[in-house]
Amino acid sequence: MNKVIKLFGLLLLILVLASCGSKKNPTGGPEDLEKPTVLTTLPPQYGQLGSGRIEINFSKPLDKSSVTQAIYIYPPVADKKVTVDKNTLLIRLYGDLLPDTNYYVTISTRLKDLRGNALAENQTLVFANGDLNNLRIAGNFEYENPADLGLPVQMSLLSADSLLVMNMAMSGPTYALEALNPASYILRAYIDKDQNGRYDFSREPWFEQRANLDRSMNLNLTLAYADTTRPVIRTALGKSPREIEVTFSEPAASYGSVNIVSSDTQTDLPILISRLRDNKMTLLTARQESFSYFVEVRQLRDLKGNTTPLERVEFRSVPEDDTTAPFVTFTDPRNGTSVNNLEPVLEVRFSEIIPISGLKARLTAARSSAEVPLDIIQSDSDIYLFQPRQPLQNYRSYVLSIFAEDISGNKMQEEFQLNFLPLLRTE
Repeated sequence: MNKVIKLFGLLLLILVLASCGSKKNPTGGPEDLEKPTVLTTLPPQYGQLGSGRIEINFSKPLDKSSVTQAIYIYPPVADKKVTVDKNTLLIRLYGDLLPDTNYYVTISTRLKDLRGNALAENQTLVFANGDLNNLRIAGNFEYENPADLGLPVQMSLLSADSLLVMNMAMSGPTYALEALNPASYILRAYIDKDQNGRYDFSREPWFEQRANLDRSMNLNLTLAYADTTRPVIRTALGKSPREIEVTFSEPAASYGSVNIVSSDTQTDLPILISRLRDNKMTLLTARQESFSYFVEVRQLRDLKGNTTPLERVEFRSVPEDDTTAPFVTFTDPRNGTSVNNLEPVLEVRFSEIIPISGLKARLTAARSSAEVPLDIIQSDSDIYLFQPRQPLQNYRSYVLSIFAEDISGNKMQEEFQLNFLPLLRTE
């Protein structure tokens, strides 16, 4: 019997040990990823500071160690105390506060709850000591890249000496910074496309401007990308013995001078007309006699102000003459429509550049064929602008007749006529 009892006891001990060895930790439920949010403040937003006590209640208990670097107060208060009690942040401001001044408490994403979840975005709370200041800066967001439209914009308002006043994220086509003190500010904004909490130079659009605020103002923010790259010549191609097309690495704003030099004789090829549009320059020249040339562009400047002192590229001339006749591609006004002006500017666009020496234009009354003196206010281009030297008669039709010859001697197949009616309504 004793042997049976001993055997049973040994078996029971083995089962207990096995059970202990296979014990598993509890799962603890789903992971807490909810971010803390501000629920209420005392005093309420835009309320009076009174005794200098601010109480901010959050949706979750806070990590006390995260508070020190997460709270910014402007104007600066030297004597203050910030404490945390579970989900309540208590700020005490001691000493005399500035009279009739708004105070701004910015809470950054460095603030975390006990699970390490950070505040979703920076936000600024406004309180008043005395009369509340209600100045505002507002305007539209404008984008260099239209694809950025709708992305959250990180905005910071700083004092003239670069101390943080307000910080927040805004979405939508417009913005407004309200309840501002009269002062000088620096307004900064960027789009955090990398979502790393900082501005990344050249990869993200940026705006910065100073504003002296003594009354509410409108200020549009243009979010543009930084650019330190100098423009260069991508290609230079001979289109015909009289035409050269130069393409740049980016749109160009201006240039100092352009020259074409023969590779063989080192002599200059006369340039008769040059046209710069976006990232292309078209050059109409005397007839090219050499096999190859160098095109030299000095002080080439892009839209961001980056300037290249000298760009020089070789190209080969084209022996085949251009045989394509020019034609009209667009007019303003359209043919057969009216204009609400007795001295209208008439626009005619051609399929190529037309030298002024190759253009014939006249303006006549439709019924009497009486000719009206005409000024050409833009020429030597593919876009010509014309304007009558004297007011036209109201409700009388007119005809602008155009005949053009390009630099290679190709002529329009027939004269182009633009019919229009001055229609100026008077009350």
